[in-house]
Amino acid sequence: MICLPKNGKPDIFFPFILSILPMKIATTSQRNNTAPKSKIYAKYEKLLAEIEKQKQFKINMAEGLQKAYTKIEHDLLPLEDEAQLLMRDFLIRVDELATQIGVGKYNEEYLVNYMGNELDSLLDIFGHQDAVLSKLHEKYTGYSLDELAADDDAVGLAKSISELVGVDIDVKEMLKKGQEAYFEEFREKFAEQINSRREDFFNNLDTEAENKKKKPGTKKVSDETADIAKDARGIYMRLIKKFHPDLERDAELKEQKTEIVKQVTKAYQENDFFTLLKLQLTHIDDNETDVAARADNMLKHYIKLLESQLLELNQSIHQIHYSNGTTVADFIDKNGKFSPQKFSAQRRRAEKQINQLKTALADSKKRPKGWFKEQMSMIKDIVMQHMMHDMFGDMFNNFR
Repeated sequence: MICLPKNGKPDIFFPFILSILPMKIATTSQRNNTAPKSKIYAKYEKLLAEIEKQKQFKINMAEGLQKAYTKIEHDLLPLEDEAQLLMRDFLIRVDELATQIGVGKYNEEYLVNYMGNELDSLLDIFGHQDAVLSKLHEKYTGYSLDELAADDDAVGLAKSISELVGVDIDVKEMLKKGQEAYFEEFREKFAEQINSRREDFFNNLDTEAENKKKKPGTKKVSDETADIAKDARGIYMRLIKKFHPDLERDAELKEQKTEIVKQVTKAYQENDFFTLLKLQLTHIDDNETDVAARADNMLKHYIKLLESQLLELNQSIHQIHYSNGTTVADFIDKNGKFSPQKFSAQRRRAEKQINQLKTALADSKKRPKGWFKEQMSMIKDIVMQHMMHDMFGDMFNNFR
């Protein structure tokens, strides 16, 4: 609701913006049903409907993300941990057989490419403190831990994170512990720094806003809210005058007007501007063209505010969605709700990967040569797919 004090001068602006969100759009109208709605009123209704829809989406998403977190923690993470350990064993076994059986010059390039990429991913999880993986990584990439810590990309990443959270990042320590474990360990410290920065940011905004109030020519917000108060008062007086039941002799019409006056009075007393505006638009007669024109002029002004509110709401949804990580966000459906179907599909994929890795490792013991040959064929296919994606992915994206 728009907060209009009894003196008629609004004292805040943002509650007005937020007040429009719970508005419900009237599905019936007391206006002449044959009279078409103006384009501006149709746009107004559409914006309110979209805001209501996005508001509900945001509520659903907050609840859905919480459900996703709980399900991931209890059901999915244990499976992913098991799959990662099995993948570690798989890479170690591939290296063992490559050493024992030999790869050949032609296949060596594919093996090096594949092992390097897979070990990069696993080391983000296990870290270089896993001596076996660290040695394998150095074998296939040619880089030691000290060389990786001095790499421009790693240093640049650490610098970017440091600037973001206000905490110095030790590159070597991050690589040694693994990125996931490192950031989990310092999660509370990072959160504390981010919250502190956010608080400083909003304090600065408040200071700037206070300084602007003291300068001439910065009365836009107060003027705008004063206009709202004036419009609300004008609508209230117009409707009360038009539908005052004491001026009606017909008993049935008197009852109808009494109900309208109750609605108008309630909306005005509760500082609910948009309900007042809706009541005016609902009860405009076909011959009141001047009132309709004034209402449309009001709507043009308030539609700009509604569009701004919708933009802010969509930006807020986008920020919430993508700040929670793709793994979590992947389980949110088109209505913002947690999707059990999507989660079940991901769990089945994790279970399938575990079964495949277990079968592959068992098979590598039974028939090492045949198994290794099959794995090299698979590795070549994977590397070729990645190469094709790297070569043509950007090209295809440019055509979209």
